[in-house]
Amino acid sequence: MGKNIAFRVRQWHKWLSLIIGAQVMLWLATGVYMVVINLDFIHGDHLVQNMAARLGADYEPSVTFQDVVDDYPDASEIVLASWIGQPVFRVRSPAGSHLVDAETGRQISPLTQDDAIAVARYHYTRTADIASARLLVDAEEAPTEIQSRPLPLWRVDFEDAGSTAFYVSPDDGSLITRRHTYWRIFDFAWMLHIMDYEERADVNNTLLRISAGLGLVLSVLGMWLLFFSFRRRRGSLS
Repeated sequence: MGKNIAFRVRQWHKWLSLIIGAQVMLWLATGVYMVVINLDFIHGDHLVQNMAARLGADYEPSVTFQDVVDDYPDASEIVLASWIGQPVFRVRSPAGSHLVDAETGRQISPLTQDDAIAVARYHYTRTADIASARLLVDAEEAPTEIQSRPLPLWRVDFEDAGSTAFYVSPDDGSLITRRHTYWRIFDFAWMLHIMDYEERADVNNTLLRISAGLGLVLSVLGMWLLFFSFRRRRGSLS
């Protein structure tokens, strides 16, 4: 009786191993990558600078807040800030976000290609050349690495070893996000790990739950077979 049960368990274990074994290996491999590589490095913290630049405490803009209010009467927020080393007003209104030169009152946004490149260079810690700069407007053509971030966005690519890309908002001139080779590998590993092959975000999808359940059953059957083999060996020795 015990041998028949063991035979059936071995068969189940074998077939489950064939079904879920490859995914278990992917879980292990991707898990190792995501744990071993420093997360700050993955996020490209070493590639960016000047993210918290501020104006001097005694700075007085040539354009007053009232001037900006007069130009943007529907504004919900007006903030004096530093943008790539120059004073600007960041204006938010129902019509969107705007960037206004604090010295001339000129609206800078939407950013031109040269503006986007200037933002990328200002925040980039290295000295690589610019490979390309293009405005992303079509969600179907946008790379998956920007995830659900709203378009349009400027993508500025650097000619460096990590194929670094900076994404810049054409509306408020801010650096939205960045990507490099190791982060892209991380994103791909994360996709394989959570088994969400479209959005790469759902950690509670049906495929993952089924695979995790099968993986648990596989482990339990393996432990039972190990325990059974020890008992058989102990019985034969006695």
